Amino acid sequence: MIVCYELSGWDNNSHMTGSCEKIFPELIDIPKCEVCGYRTDYRYHNPNFKLRRKAFDYSSTYDNITIVSNAFKKFCEENQYDNLEFIPLAKAPGFFQFYIKGNIIEYTAHRQENLCSACGLYESVIGPGIDLEKISEPLKDGFYQSDLWFASGNEKSPVEIIAPETFMKLKEKKFKGTGGARSIEK
Repeated sequence: MIVCYELSGWDNNSHMTGSCEKIFPELIDIPKCEVCGYRTDYRYHNPNFKLRRKAFDYSSTYDNITIVSNAFKKFCEENQYDNLEFIPLAKAPGFFQFYIKGNIIEYTAHRQENLCSACGLYESVIGPGIDLEKISEPLKDGFYQSDLWFASGNEKSPVEIIAPETFMKLKEKKFKGTGGARSIEK
């Protein structure tokens, strides 16, 4: 039985805040830890962000920020997925920075490395795996996210998850960039 899909966006050849190791120097207002130097707000919005590849309805930056098209946003509004946030991109009209609010699914990490004593965040969180013991049936139509944020340095983000019904709706619309969905079975 498929209980959900993990959705990952295709590469849009862009950076929102910088690389894994370094934040863009012009982003002086980004919250970051004074000790480890990594950003502490992984949903920071860079008002000067430039989207380099605009061919996708659903894509990701190198630092794991999801970007969606206006068509994807309208689809979500029509389906009344009310736990989503869309931040307009000033330098890419018709595109939005995309976040899921709430709808948390428990995940486990295979490994967590280098806990910072100041901010309490790990430098790396590796090997996301959904905790299937807590799920007994397919998720209800909608968008979900993992409780843990995975990757390293400034590239950490939650795993984005959709219900099987949501996956079918997206597939029917043929949105460009959503083909990276991976089924999770129990």
